[in-house]
Amino acid sequence: MAKPVVKVLVAGSVEGNVKQLCTRINNVNSKSGPFDLVLIPGRVIGDNLESWLALRDGTLRIDVPTYILGPTESTQVPYYSQIPPDGQVADNVTYLGRRGVYTTTSGLSVAYLSGQYSEKGGSTHTYTASDLSVLHAQAGIIHGVDILITSEWPEHILKYVKGPQNAPSGVGEVSKLVNVLKPRYHFVAGPHYERLPYRNHKILHERAQYCTRFISLGCAGNKTKCKWLYAFNITPLKHISDEELRKQPSETTENPYIEMEREEGKVEDRNRQHFYSTPGEKRKMPGSDQPNKRGDSCWFCLKSPNVEKHLVISVGGSMYLALAKGALSADHVMIIPTNHIKCQQFLDDDQQADVEKFKSSLRSLYRTLKKSTAVFFERSLATSHLQIQSVPIARYSVADIKDVFYRFSSKLSLEVQEVPAGESWKDLVPPGCDYFLVEFENQDKMLFLCSNSVRFPLQFGREVLASEGLLNMPRRANWKHCQVSKEQEEHDVKEFRQQFQEFDPFKVDSDSDSD
Repeated sequence: MAKPVVKVLVAGSVEGNVKQLCTRINNVNSKSGPFDLVLIPGRVIGDNLESWLALRDGTLRIDVPTYILGPTESTQVPYYSQIPPDGQVADNVTYLGRRGVYTTTSGLSVAYLSGQYSEKGGSTHTYTASDLSVLHAQAGIIHGVDILITSEWPEHILKYVKGPQNAPSGVGEVSKLVNVLKPRYHFVAGPHYERLPYRNHKILHERAQYCTRFISLGCAGNKTKCKWLYAFNITPLKHISDEELRKQPSETTENPYIEMEREEGKVEDRNRQHFYSTPGEKRKMPGSDQPNKRGDSCWFCLKSPNVEKHLVISVGGSMYLALAKGALSADHVMIIPTNHIKCQQFLDDDQQADVEKFKSSLRSLYRTLKKSTAVFFERSLATSHLQIQSVPIARYSVADIKDVFYRFSSKLSLEVQEVPAGESWKDLVPPGCDYFLVEFENQDKMLFLCSNSVRFPLQFGREVLASEGLLNMPRRANWKHCQVSKEQEEHDVKEFRQQFQEFDPFKVDSDSDSD
């Protein structure tokens, strides 16, 4: 069977020159088409509002399905607010939205990020770190990203190459996004510039991957005759073999974002060193057998005045069960040591046995009452107190859930080891190395070791489970978006405690504690 080929046109920006845009695209389409879609990463609305309004009312028409990004300035916001929820600007013209992944019927994946970066956000013309987290999650469930369009240039893109003199300085958050998504093509608006392709792997250190081509296009109808329309054919990633994808053009450069990644790794390493040792104290392995001085101020030590005890569901032995703060669902809970212990690596046999009792009971609860399978995950990175997250996943087998974790790990170039049920994983973790561990219904596990060479996302577990491939709630990947009132938390705890009562392995202990 012949592989599908998608014919794509990309226009840089329009700046109100809608008439020139329509005329040129329609002419190209009639002579060299038909094209399947047009993408416009730059600004569409400019000072000339008449042509925008003519497009809206159908006086001007584009013959090819066209997809545009949103406003980049507050002055443009009122015109986008008039667009209906389905995004239809006009016949054949669609506003994609702030961020997301659009997949065509032929399987072509187009990721998009609209607007300017802002730490606070709060406007239609800006995006925030939470938007990037959602986009990571959405892109993680697909085979890969064919095309990325962004309103802003990425920082560092001109490393190893000579760029145009008037190139924008770029935005670091876009660079991080590109480095995670690894699109085959990245289009922006600005001065015309076609960078040499760059590789997405470290030679001799990582498995070879396909390269990325970065292309900036000018404004429609510009007086300097700067190239603003780019036509190409592309076969979607899902229809190409790995061997074909890994072929590298002769003039491929190193990844321009490598140094950025290394610098971030150094900062994270310094932070971990600062966390593990305090000036004037002898450095200890985290979680070693100290009564830890942090216990009185820790948010999770049960004796601490800071612990939110209204979240506690059950207490037994050396562990307690609590509702997760900013839970993915009302059944998302955590197994936590009553005393200050950093991670499972430092649990003794009795403490580990208490963990297993809670996990076994939660599996039974999810399976019996929720018709779901249990997923447990723990991250030792950037935390001082062990938290084993427990989330029920309905309608998916262990194999399905594993597959989504593998897709995300491949996208992020994370190394993973699968540990079959019954086999020990703790011996696989080098001393002092942070890790991410996920355990499934059948007690199989996947172990990710955190290294300085690859930045490990702190919300990795939530991003995978919240993705469209599983819970289909990508916005909830960030726990801060899921916070509810204390009254709602108390209600959820009461509901879960009633359901958990018949499965609670420490029922006697829980009852005596509540007297």
